[in-house]
Amino acid sequence: MAEMFDQNAERYATFGLAAKLPSEVIDGVWDVIDTDLQGMVTLPRVLQFALINRKGRVTIVFDDHQDSIFEFDLPYDYTRQFPETIVVLDDGHYQTMMLMDELQA
Repeated sequence: MAEMFDQNAERYATFGLAAKLPSEVIDGVWDVIDTDLQGMVTLPRVLQFALINRKGRVTIVFDDHQDSIFEFDLPYDYTRQFPETIVVLDDGHYQTMMLMDELQA
């Protein structure tokens, strides 16, 4: 079986997410997946990240639901318009970053 979240797979962000989150933050989440999470923890098909305000900057939080919670500080300003939670789905063909309520659709 192919490894989830291969960085060479096609990647997308939904319009709903792109309307609420700047492209540099979206790219920052992809970078965290590729450089910090891949190989460190087993990645399921759906990853969930919380976006929090830490001293005016964006921190993304990933809970692997095993025994670890990872926090990654991004060098970007946080705004209240950012969604609290985003998800990234790997369906085996494409990887799509979206708002939490878009996953249910």
